[in-house]
Amino acid sequence: MKDKKVVIITGAGRGLGEAVAGDLISKKMCVVLADIHKIDTSKFTNSNEFDYTENILSYQVDVSKRIEVKNMFSSVLKKFKKIDYLINFAGINKDAPFLEMSDEEWDSVISVHLKGTFICCQEYAKHKSQGSGHIINISAACGIQGRKNGANFCSAKGAILAFTKCLALELSPRIQVNCLIPSAVDTPEVRERYKLDTKEGFESVVNGIPMGRLGKSEDVIQMVNCILSSKFTTGSTFFVNGGEYMS
Repeated sequence: MKDKKVVIITGAGRGLGEAVAGDLISKKMCVVLADIHKIDTSKFTNSNEFDYTENILSYQVDVSKRIEVKNMFSSVLKKFKKIDYLINFAGINKDAPFLEMSDEEWDSVISVHLKGTFICCQEYAKHKSQGSGHIINISAACGIQGRKNGANFCSAKGAILAFTKCLALELSPRIQVNCLIPSAVDTPEVRERYKLDTKEGFESVVNGIPMGRLGKSEDVIQMVNCILSSKFTTGSTFFVNGGEYMS
């Protein structure tokens, strides 16, 4: 157990968080699945390969609530004795025109994305007393360029870019902190948002991607593995979008 890497993944119950979790589980890492909804761990496992009860923990946790995050970290350390990596996928969308956006729509999105990332990173850094570590935060291209009806989401994602750089400065050299920006990746949320099941919606998105296709979960997984294997990279932003947005 002590030789296996231990990773906490928030937002692991769906979308890219779920896909990355599945990949790291297949690599025999000890994976902590954190999500605001209860996760059925059986979908991540093949009982013919290994006993998932020894390699996987699942927590129903609201990342914007400090006490819930603290309890999760304490339980993880009790079982695995260490935490090597933290990947912050947790997030929500509550789009609305700016002039109609409610305080609740603003506060809840900022709380999950920005405050949740802050709390998880802080608890990780406090508990990461030995060895090197790695944090991957998740932002979005709209955190740089903006978009209509998403002032809350875009503001949170833009702040995460700056937050990542601050942590990279403060936590180096012990902990590397980098930011991943996936975009145009075919997930249920993206498919619904951009109406990809319609010919018009699909073409409007794909026509804006120089590489001529939607991204796949495997594209994001590949980049996550690349970041986690890096030894001399911190404070950087990694785009996985087929050239849809270039920086």
